[in-house]
Amino acid sequence: MSRRALAAVVWLCLFAAMGAGAQTDSMETAAAGIREAAGGHRLILLGEKHGTREIPRLVGRLVGDYALEGPVLLALEIPGSEQAHLRRYLASDGSAAARASLMSSPFWTIQGDQHDGRRSHDMVDLVEQVRRLKSQGRDVGLLAYDVERGAVRGANDRDQGMATRVRAAYAALPRGRLLVLGGNVHAMLAKPDYAPPEMPVPMGYWLRDLGPWSVDIVANSGAFWGCRDGCKAIEITGYPPRTGTLQNDRYHHREALARFTIARLIGAEP
Repeated sequence: MSRRALAAVVWLCLFAAMGAGAQTDSMETAAAGIREAAGGHRLILLGEKHGTREIPRLVGRLVGDYALEGPVLLALEIPGSEQAHLRRYLASDGSAAARASLMSSPFWTIQGDQHDGRRSHDMVDLVEQVRRLKSQGRDVGLLAYDVERGAVRGANDRDQGMATRVRAAYAALPRGRLLVLGGNVHAMLAKPDYAPPEMPVPMGYWLRDLGPWSVDIVANSGAFWGCRDGCKAIEITGYPPRTGTLQNDRYHHREALARFTIARLIGAEP
């Protein structure tokens, strides 16, 4: 290899390391900001844009940080029928076979244009991070809190059903924190005035008596995977949002990351 080629390789490695370090620092800063703003709240609703690489990493950082203080239950927008699969994976050695078994369950194997962004290798990495924390003796767990496909009858049934499962889990958690990761609409504490009539009353509304703290996780640039006129990559446009306290009745806080990157989707290509 020539000196020029070797130098190029070295610079590429350094650049990648610097990028990874910068991203780690960014997640640490964002997680610290959320924890500081949330204070002593035990029920934290994390409103996300589906299908990004960054949000699972941020949530993993939050789980790890909170686990140093006490029990943490991470609730995922996954149907309750997947609970046994998650429990089995948490008890596994995290091997490739265990990961393949988890990803073979009905939730993870949906294909094509019905893919809404919730199924990604990045989310599986988040599940693996919880497993590792548990194997290290941390008091952590996972909750699949979504309702089953086809079980929804009325407009509000899904969000009410999700709230019921979260409420039961919270009642069974006498101390520590329950982190609920879900779509940003589900995490709202009230239905916006500008919402169309068909929008259901959000999950957060049905949990208000428990004193939840809600955060809207956004980004200044990039793209996420969503379903608007079909499921696809959606570019972020408009005025860049800022991190800080919100003066509205929907969220308490907004955490603005620098950029969203399309997740490594399972069964769909960005």
